[in-house]
Amino acid sequence: MFTRSNFELKVGVFIFTGIVILSVIIFSIGNFYSIKRGYTINVLFSFANGISVGAPVRYAGVEVGEVQDIKVYFDEKENRPMVKLLAWVAQNTWINEDATATINTLGLLGEKYLEIIPGTRESRLLQKGDTLRGQDPVSTEELTRETKKTLVRIDNMIGSIDKVVGSDEMRTSIKNTFSNLEALSLEMKEFVAMAKNGGGTIGRLLTDDKIYNDIDDMIIDIKRHPWKLLYRPRESKRKK
Repeated sequence: MFTRSNFELKVGVFIFTGIVILSVIIFSIGNFYSIKRGYTINVLFSFANGISVGAPVRYAGVEVGEVQDIKVYFDEKENRPMVKLLAWVAQNTWINEDATATINTLGLLGEKYLEIIPGTRESRLLQKGDTLRGQDPVSTEELTRETKKTLVRIDNMIGSIDKVVGSDEMRTSIKNTFSNLEALSLEMKEFVAMAKNGGGTIGRLLTDDKIYNDIDDMIIDIKRHPWKLLYRPRESKRKK
């Protein structure tokens, strides 16, 4: 027989089951790190580049935590305002004190995240509450200004080149240079053809083995007896 107590029990079990399922879904989607073992470190920047609380933390390209807090304060050591990120990372994340921290973007217009590049194993491992100085990102405005400056330099350089090359004197000089190169190329072709056919002294040297061998023997003899270059035979006396 159906009673009120049985109905209330079934409703209670149904609601409890729904809460459990909803909690699992929320924890899976929200990626809550509070239930995992880990530790927090401070990462300092002079420019945060739009990163926000909840942004992922990646170590060697693998997501290992999240940014839990962001504060702006005045740093007495650097004598300027600084941004302090409180980053939570998983327990098995070994971050050395010479590691590199940067703020990157997923794609061109994607989510900002904290990227930590591992350091060397010889340096000390960071502990809970330690501070890591990050490399400041370049702001979009600064990048735009530098791009404009570069484009202006390129435009001025192109204008200067155009003034030089565009003059009648330079055009004539370039035309004469190409004409001289073309004439020299034809002369070289004729010289090579004549040499291959054995024409002239150069051709005979390249084709006549006897002349080549005689010159080679003479060079070897001079190397062995260099005094011959200084030797001058005596003139014979004329008969009276």
